[in-house]
Amino acid sequence: MAAFKKTVLPILIKIVLGLGIGGIVVLLSIWNPQFIAQVDYLTTDYRFQSRYERIDSVQAYKSEFQARSDVIIIGISEDDLKAMPDRFPFPRWYYAHLVENLNRAGAKVVAFDITFEAPLEFTGDSVFNAVLEKHGNVILAVKSETDLGAGKYYLRSTERSYTNVFYEPGRRVGIVSIAGKDRDEVARRYLPLMFIGDYDTPTFAFATLNRYFNLGPNVTADIRERTFVLGSRSIPRFDAHSFLLNFYGPDKTFRYVSFAQVIDDSGFKTKDEIEYEEDIDMFDEGTMSLFKDKIVLIGSTMPEERDYHSTPLYDPLSPGRITSMNGVEIHATAIQNILDQNYIVRADQTTELLLITVLALISFLLILRIRQIKFRFAFLLELTALVIVAVFLFGIFEIAVLSFTNSNLMVSIMYPSLAVVLAYVGAAVYQYMTERKQKALIKHVFSHYISAAVVNELVANPEKAKLGGDRRELTVFFSDIAGFTTISEAFHTKPEGLVELLNEYLDEMTSIVLKHGGTLDKYEGDAIMAFWGAPIPQKDHALRTCLASLEMQKRLVQLRPKWKKESKPALEARIGINTGVMIVGNMGGKDRFDYTVIGDSVNLASRLEGANKQYGSNIMISDFTYQQVKDRAKVRELDLIQVKGKSEPVKVWELLGTMDMPMTDQQLQSLELYHEGLKLYRVQNWQEAIAYFQQAKQLDPSCRVAEIYEQRAGLYQLNPPPADWNGVFVMTTK
Repeated sequence: MAAFKKTVLPILIKIVLGLGIGGIVVLLSIWNPQFIAQVDYLTTDYRFQSRYERIDSVQAYKSEFQARSDVIIIGISEDDLKAMPDRFPFPRWYYAHLVENLNRAGAKVVAFDITFEAPLEFTGDSVFNAVLEKHGNVILAVKSETDLGAGKYYLRSTERSYTNVFYEPGRRVGIVSIAGKDRDEVARRYLPLMFIGDYDTPTFAFATLNRYFNLGPNVTADIRERTFVLGSRSIPRFDAHSFLLNFYGPDKTFRYVSFAQVIDDSGFKTKDEIEYEEDIDMFDEGTMSLFKDKIVLIGSTMPEERDYHSTPLYDPLSPGRITSMNGVEIHATAIQNILDQNYIVRADQTTELLLITVLALISFLLILRIRQIKFRFAFLLELTALVIVAVFLFGIFEIAVLSFTNSNLMVSIMYPSLAVVLAYVGAAVYQYMTERKQKALIKHVFSHYISAAVVNELVANPEKAKLGGDRRELTVFFSDIAGFTTISEAFHTKPEGLVELLNEYLDEMTSIVLKHGGTLDKYEGDAIMAFWGAPIPQKDHALRTCLASLEMQKRLVQLRPKWKKESKPALEARIGINTGVMIVGNMGGKDRFDYTVIGDSVNLASRLEGANKQYGSNIMISDFTYQQVKDRAKVRELDLIQVKGKSEPVKVWELLGTMDMPMTDQQLQSLELYHEGLKLYRVQNWQEAIAYFQQAKQLDPSCRVAEIYEQRAGLYQLNPPPADWNGVFVMTTK
């Protein structure tokens, strides 16, 4: 179970979080809030534009498209107004003449994107009406202010009423209102039908196709679950009301023929023909051949008619990047899409939702893995995570564009991209929460052992506090109170007094440990165990330990007068210090553990603390420690000892102070005499060694070890050591 919580559970939590992020995006995609949809419109526009700009030769593409297109547009422009003998709006017999010419040329359908909302007296309304009776392939335009409502159906009446003055029952009409606009007023979609009063009416393109497919004049597309069905054609729905237009290009991609060119035959006189009395007759056999079996749309292209609408595409070669398109060409696009069966198809929603979920999970786990790498330059990891996000976003964008360009497949860009972005944010939040929890744990674990400054450093850089065992070179410290058993007995009638004294002592000593950046390991009665160099590495851990020990002894000197006034014992502390490789880390069970050190180096420090009793010293350091502080500390060599439990001897020193400590001439001379005596002692020159030790003791009574060596030398003088004597003192007690 413990292994499961440690290894499997964190992975499961990360997977659940990644799936949760994917789930949030999935719900958003189903809801599709307006502000996201608005941005998604821009990605749709980019796809259209990108596809168009990837065409090798736009001119060749236009020529090829116009040659194969089933739709031709007759545009009424400013030039046509100048060419006609009558002012605009033109007499209606103009349009009658146009219909006759187009039918003579073999046009299959003639559709007017002109609403004819009011009669014009004496302008040929009756002539145009007669032509409409004659030719059943003419589509009239009407307007509507009402969009298609999902699931909204009306009963048809036998009589319909439309604003076009030429409408009569049985004639074909189509709604020309460009209602499929999004909130940014860009026409991207097209409605198959709309409502006028109580009548569902085909839109202009669908009314035109009704005639092209020989369907009835009032037939509207059947609205099914995923498609609109017109005759044998199924058109994929983009939403409940519309399908997405698949633009072939920007404005003027379809073939435009001028109104004047089509109306100007031998029976019609243009202004120039009247003025110059010469027939031009632009509607010749070449022009007529353009309309054979074609759908012909007639509409105004004049700016004052305000029939321009924003679309996703612009011509990159035109100045200003104008995206406006004539309304008549938007209808032409819808017609040609259905004839070509060239539709923009949305990707399967279930597949997209699955893709979003998987993408969120993968990107979350990958970004989190990158961010959790322990590296000195954290900003590089963050940069790597951002690069991964950028690569994912670029990949999503490029796949969507290629799918659109090559397959007319509309793959969502916004929601997969949002999944990646939220995965990045989620990874950042998860890492923050994890590090916060880790920092709280570090503070809880270490605040009782080490200084606030060190705790803050660990919180800021938790990687410095590796949990578990770790081999490091550290300096370990042991101390206890000399004669504590006797002191305890003196308090047998008032134990609370002993507790008060001990707490004061421990508090003073601990504050010094923490002041010098040490880690408090434990208290054992009057004993203190501490170490330096972990959890924060310290290059000068040996020196810090020595300085803390010297300050402890100095503080005890200051406290003794106070304790004496309070009738309390004047405490003295013995300290043992060793430097070496040891194991450091959190050790114990999952519910109770200590941050501690273990190893032979630790045991040696403990033995040195006890060895002080043999030499009358207060601070004993090993030679391992001395080698690291010899340039900063004044010492007195004590002995070469073999502690209990160790087979190898170690040289030990008494720590006297720092190199700059003040010493009298007598103390300096005493120290020199002592070391000379120690040399003589080790070469078994007992008599001269005794003389040196006596002089050292007389000059400095605090050199208690001189008296010890004087006694040893006297004993060896009477009973010489064996021939293989090496000067090592073997300790038989701890």
